[in-house]
Amino acid sequence: MPKGGWMDYDGVIFDMDGTIVEPLLDFALIRSELGIAPRQGILEAIQAMPTGIREGAERRLLEHELSAARRVRLLPGARRTIRAVRMAGLKAALLTRNARAPMEMVIDRFGLEFDLAWSREDGPIKPEPHGVLRACQALAIAPHRMVCVGDFHYDILAANAAGAVSVLLSRGERPPYADQARYVIGELTQLPALLGMENPK
Repeated sequence: MPKGGWMDYDGVIFDMDGTIVEPLLDFALIRSELGIAPRQGILEAIQAMPTGIREGAERRLLEHELSAARRVRLLPGARRTIRAVRMAGLKAALLTRNARAPMEMVIDRFGLEFDLAWSREDGPIKPEPHGVLRACQALAIAPHRMVCVGDFHYDILAANAAGAVSVLLSRGERPPYADQARYVIGELTQLPALLGMENPK
């Protein structure tokens, strides 16, 4: 547990898929449909496509994201964890590689409250640190006082590069990059205790 508790931090940036909602996107299927190699970043591969092909790929990816957003469920404790962060006086932000429409659909469906919510349309995406740094600037928080929580390697890379506190949510088998995170938790409900705050029922 970090020394000093939540008074050491001013905000938390949450990832979306796999962090606050269940991960429904079938990335293997999406890569197959769009002709993208296994383990290659989907958004990065689409960006490198010729204009006409890229536009079609972007539309198909958005269809997948919207379909998932309509069916997705909150992960256990997500709502009360976000509430605990806000009740402790910290800013709560959402930073996702998803498009804005599915992001807003998830927020609206579950009545989630964030001080800032950014999608891929809002600038450079993870694993680049720019989104984290811009969110810190927008919320007037120094990067070293911002906690970034995510379930994927890109979340950890972005947080570390920005000088923020990286927290990996690893709900299953511990991934090989787990040691790159400052902290590792198995459930989102462990975050308030990690930060030294009370976790409301």
